[in-house]
Amino acid sequence: MKLPPIATACLLALGIDCCSNVIAQRLKAWKNDVPFVFDHVLFIQFAIMVCITAPINFHWQAWLERAFPGWKVVKLKVDDTTLDAEEKGVFLRGEGTHMQREEEVRVRNWWNIFKKWFTDCITMGALLNTTMFLVIMGFMKGKTSAQIGADMKNETLKIIFDSYKVWPIANFFSTTYCPVEKRIVFLSCCGLFWNIYLSLVAARL
Repeated sequence: MKLPPIATACLLALGIDCCSNVIAQRLKAWKNDVPFVFDHVLFIQFAIMVCITAPINFHWQAWLERAFPGWKVVKLKVDDTTLDAEEKGVFLRGEGTHMQREEEVRVRNWWNIFKKWFTDCITMGALLNTTMFLVIMGFMKGKTSAQIGADMKNETLKIIFDSYKVWPIANFFSTTYCPVEKRIVFLSCCGLFWNIYLSLVAARL
C-alpha cells in the first residue's frame, strides 16, 4: 500500500534526523574523551520533536508553494510553415509565408522563487523552526515557561545565525528544483550535519 506523500516524507525525515542524533551523541563522547553511553532519553526527545515538526514543515512548504508558485505559464509565438488549410484558422498570420501560433509553456517564476526562499530561509521559516525546537525540547525536559523563555532569548538568534551557514543554499535548491512533496526529505538530507548541531544544543539545554 502506497503511503500518502506527507507520511512518506515524515518517516524518511524521522530516520535521517534520528541518525544525526546518534552521530551527535558519539561526537560529544569523543570530544569529551569519555566512553560512549547511548542517551536514549535524548534520542526519544529528539524523535518526538521531529514527529511534531516534520508534518508542520510539510504543510509549511505546501503553503509556500501555493503562495509563491515556482512556475508560471506564458504564451510564446512559434513559427509553423507546415499548416494545412483547417489549421490556419487558429493561427496568427506572420510575415511572408510564415504562420505563427501561440503556445503556452511553463517557465520558472524567479521573483516568486526569491520570495519563497526569503520567507522560508531568512524570515518566518528560520524563526518558526527555531522556536518550535526550543519550546518542544524545553517542554519535554520539564522546564517552566520562564526557563523556556530564557532559552529563546539566549539561543534563538545564535541558532538562526548559525543556520545561515547551511540553509540559504539548501533552501534555494529545494525551492527551485525539488517537488514540494519531496522537500522535507531533501532538507533532512542536507540537514544531517545541522541536526547533529541541534542535537548538541538539545543536550546542553
